[in-house]
Amino acid sequence: MLLYPGGTFRDESTRGYSFTHNFLSDLGNTVAFNYQRNLAGSVLFGAGALVGVLSLAACIVATLRLLGDAPTARRFARLAAGVGVLTCVAFLVVGLTPADQAWQLHSVAGKLAFRSLPITTALLAIATIRDARFRKRAAAGWAVLTLVLVGLIAAAILGPKPDTDSGLVTQVVMQKIMVMAILIALWVESGEADLVHRSGTTPSIPDEAAASVTAG
Repeated sequence: MLLYPGGTFRDESTRGYSFTHNFLSDLGNTVAFNYQRNLAGSVLFGAGALVGVLSLAACIVATLRLLGDAPTARRFARLAAGVGVLTCVAFLVVGLTPADQAWQLHSVAGKLAFRSLPITTALLAIATIRDARFRKRAAAGWAVLTLVLVGLIAAAILGPKPDTDSGLVTQVVMQKIMVMAILIALWVESGEADLVHRSGTTPSIPDEAAASVTAG
C-alpha cells in the first residue's frame, strides 16, 4: 500500500493508496490508475497473496486431518477438501494475475474464489458439528463466517456498482470486511483445532459402526 503510486477506478488524480477507494487488486497492477509503474508493489502483492493462500490451505488441511479421523465427519471433511482446493487455486490465480494485464482471468478467478469459499466453510461447519471432540464454538465460527460471506457476496452483487463514488466506496469497504472476517475466522478456528490436537482424544465410533465391529 505504501508503494502504490495512486489513482482509483474512478479518479486517476489521487495520490497513494486509499483504503476506501482502492480495491486490494489495485495493488497488484503493474501500472497504477495514474499511469505510473507499480512493478515492486505488484511483486509484493503477488508474494502476499501466495503467503495468504498457503496460510488458508494450511489451516484447512490441518482441520481436515482432524475431522477425517471422525467417521461421522469424514464425508463432509472430504467434500470440504475438494472445494477447498478449488478455492485456494482460485485465490492464487487472483494474486498472480495483475488485473491490468489479465483482467478477464483475474475477475473470473476472484469470483470463483470468494463464491466457493462459503461452500468450504459450510461443509467445515457441518463436519465440525459431527465431531464431538470440537467445542460448539468451533462449528459456530465456521457457520458465522459462512453467513457473513454469503451476505457480503449478495450485497456486492445486488448493491451499488463501483461506477459511482458511493458505489465504489461500498464495494471496496465490503471487500475489506470480507477479508478481515476470513482472517479472524482462521485465527479462531486454528486455535480450536489446536486444542483438539493437543488433547489427543480419540473420536467416538458411531453406534452403527460399533455394532458392526461387535458383530464381527
